[in-house]
This record gives sequence, C-alpha cells and structure tokens, in this order.
Amino acid sequence: MIKIRREQIAGMNMHYKYRTLDYFFKTQQALGIKNIEFWCARPHFLLDDYGFEDAAELKKNAADYGLTIGAFSPECTIYNYALCCHDETARKHSIGYFENGIRAAAEAGAKVMVFNCCGGARNEDPRRIFERAVQTLRRLSKTAAEEGVILAVETVRPEDATVINMLPELKKLLESVNEPQIQAALNLTSAGVAGESMKDWFEAFGDKIYHIRFVDGRPQGCLAWGDGLRPLEDQLICLDQYKYKGLLSLALNDARYLEDPAAADRQNMRELEPFIMD
Repeated sequence: MIKIRREQIAGMNMHYKYRTLDYFFKTQQALGIKNIEFWCARPHFLLDDYGFEDAAELKKNAADYGLTIGAFSPECTIYNYALCCHDETARKHSIGYFENGIRAAAEAGAKVMVFNCCGGARNEDPRRIFERAVQTLRRLSKTAAEEGVILAVETVRPEDATVINMLPELKKLLESVNEPQIQAALNLTSAGVAGESMKDWFEAFGDKIYHIRFVDGRPQGCLAWGDGLRPLEDQLICLDQYKYKGLLSLALNDARYLEDPAAADRQNMRELEPFIMD
C-alpha cells in the first residue's frame, strides 16, 4: 500500500472561521496533524497593507500545540485585496498587503505562501489582466527572495477569475515571470473543474509544484475525502510516482463544514489514516 508521511498532511483553518484559533489548533493536535496551511484572515489573524499581527506569537501559539505553520495563505479571493486589481489605488494597497503577507509568513516560519490571480474585471481584456499578474509577481518576488519565502500560485475556477484557470495559463505565467521565488501550487478542485489530472500537472511542472491543496470534489467543491468522487488511492499513487514530498493541505471550503469543522477533519483523517506512516 502507498504511504505518505504524517508531516505532509496540513490542516487548514478556513472552515473554522466561526471558531477560535485555539479551538482549531487543539483539534489539529488531537487528530495527530503536525503541519498547518494557515488561512490568514479574521478572526484568526489580522493582515492588511498597513501591517499585521505578531506572527512570531502565532508561531509560538501553534508550537504550543505541537504544530508548525508550513504554508501561509492570505485571503485573496473575496476580500479587498487581489493580485490583479484593475485600478491603481486598489493595486497599490494590494501590493502592500501581499508584501506584508510575505513578511508575516516568514515570521511565522512558513516557507511557502499560497495565493492566486483574482481581481481582474470581467469586462476587460484578459491579456491586460495577465500582464498585471506578471508585473505584480515580479515585484513580489523581490520581497519573497529577501524573506526566503516561495510564492506558490494556484489556478482558480472560472467563476472566481477570468485568467489563470487552467494549467497552460499558469505555465505561461510562470515562464513569463521567470523568477525562482514564483512556483506552482496544485489545487485539485480547480484542476478537476478544468478537466486536468494530477499526472497532467506533474508532467508539466515536475518538481516545481511546491504545494498541493489536497481535497475531494465532484469535481466542484473543496470537500472532505469521502464526500466527493475523486479516488483517494489513485491520487496517492500519483504522488508516489512523481516523488512529491511537499505539503498536502486539507483546504476545505464548503458551507456544509462550517457548523462542525472538527467533524469534517475527523472524516478526512479516517480516510487518510490507512495510508499514513509515522
């Protein structure tokens, strides 16, 4: 049977947004999870273009529960800040936000910051949005290099953005940016909606995939394993074939999990536990 290391599994706090951060940490500890992809948003952490909460204290708080913040994920899809904002005021503040996100990630001990290319207007030429993404990523890569953080960019569904919805677009984006700090993140939901497989991604990017949002789906939905149609063991076999050693983030983002987020994570771990080696 294919095995993954426990340290590869990363809990995520997005579906805990109606719970305290300590509740989330305590739940992850009880489930035997060691790593976290930290969704950086209220009520768990304040980050904006003016500053951010004490990320060193966040790191210490996680460590008190035996947890490491392996990846950092500033909210960038539904809030005020987005990578591809079309007006200069929003763009200026968004760049400050992401630069602070990089600094906070480094303070928290995260080696990877995960985000996407949302924010472009739907009535503008997608080529202009793409070019803004290139320019912004090049600028952010300088801060990322200074802080020692990799920026891992994921694709998103067409309902979330008009660009970078599919693997070829992301590949073109990374080649256009051409900076070592800018790499790929695989979101299984976005890939599934686009009709792409994990194998397609590894064939395209190889060891340039720095993070995986490892969730079930139909293909829509960032679902707990067992709630979708994605064959778990097939995904794990592919990870083994391509020697992926990075984080597998249980990034649940569906309203059904808000009432009892811990139950969703228990379900995830029940499905994963047979494949975990300590």
